[in-house]
Amino acid sequence: MYDEPLMQVLDQTDALADQIRQSELFDAYQKAKQALVEDREAQRLYSQFLKSKVQYDEVQRFGRYHPDYQEVMLATRRLKREYEMHDTVVAFKKSETALQQLLDEIVTIIATSVSEHVKIDAGTPLFEALTTGGGCATGATCQCRV
Repeated sequence: MYDEPLMQVLDQTDALADQIRQSELFDAYQKAKQALVEDREAQRLYSQFLKSKVQYDEVQRFGRYHPDYQEVMLATRRLKREYEMHDTVVAFKKSETALQQLLDEIVTIIATSVSEHVKIDAGTPLFEALTTGGGCATGATCQCRV
């Protein structure tokens, strides 16, 4: 089942993963993640949002017929927005998105290099641009974006 060429591919995959973990992009992601974990205000906001989400889920069961529908819906959206706009959360989301884009690009390059008929399931615009010809024409990591 596992022959020598396949084992070499797996070894190269491990080496690629090591390179990604040693990159500045990954380092920035790790720092942003740690800053988010240590940010008490962000954690407080997230906790408030989760509590509101429990009420939101309860209200959703009854829809607009629930007496507190409008109030709970607005409060949950407000708390979610407040959390997502917090500086530490914004920084984390940016670093997370940048790392995800790199991983998506790597997967796309590998998959299309094997066969242009390989299905790539992802909901990011980068995938759509690369698979529809809107990204890099060479398939290289030249940082071109649509």
